[in-house]
Amino acid sequence: MGTAKILIVEDEGLVAQDIKHRILRMGYPAPFIVYTGEEAVKKAENTELDLILMDIILSNGFIDGVQAAEQIHKFSDVPIIYLTASSDAQTLTRAKATGPDGYILKPFQSRELQIAIELTLYRHKIEKGFLEEDRIMSATLYNLQEGIVAINRSGNICFINGAAQKLTGWGESEASGRPLKEVVRILASSPSKDSDIETLLKAESDLDIPSHGFIISKDKVMTEVLTVNKFVVVEEELDLAYILIIRDFTKSLSDNSWK
Repeated sequence: MGTAKILIVEDEGLVAQDIKHRILRMGYPAPFIVYTGEEAVKKAENTELDLILMDIILSNGFIDGVQAAEQIHKFSDVPIIYLTASSDAQTLTRAKATGPDGYILKPFQSRELQIAIELTLYRHKIEKGFLEEDRIMSATLYNLQEGIVAINRSGNICFINGAAQKLTGWGESEASGRPLKEVVRILASSPSKDSDIETLLKAESDLDIPSHGFIISKDKVMTEVLTVNKFVVVEEELDLAYILIIRDFTKSLSDNSWK
């Protein structure tokens, strides 16, 4: 898939090895692993990295992931994605101040991690002006079997790939700029034959999108799906809030990459 040099900063050895094997299965070279913030800073100083996956809470050493990121950004613009089981406001405020490229909340799935990595590398290449590689990465995202929908801070769609267009029944030009809930309509449970689907959808309009449910397309076609929307993008100038991943449930049953 690529030649990106990735550093994993994770104080739990088994977790670090699990992430490493997931990344290898994605087709990337073997990532580097360090277990403390101090080691992360040293590795970033001595190695040309393309991406860092940084656990926020590092119990070993004297600095945590946020402090390590602060030090790294003094000499490098390498993109950093935080991995964390903590979502408390104080921790996220500290983390956001370091200008990360995103967060992934634990536990996460392999495809969620892969898409987060690809999106981050893609955006970093745009900033660096690597236009030819940018086109390749854009095509990769567009042609993934998972539906990918990017939402801005206003809650409106700014990107929708081919798989998501098929599941929702909305074309890219139609969906762009529309509120997420208008395009991605998911019920938490299968409606009965006598149900008024529009009424059921309105009843769920203010709720979080369910992780397992039934997406109703514009043409009233219903598909059982799995969703993930944990990856939070924090690049202010790109006006991206988060990425929603949607997958046809019937396909996920025969594909271990979703686990």
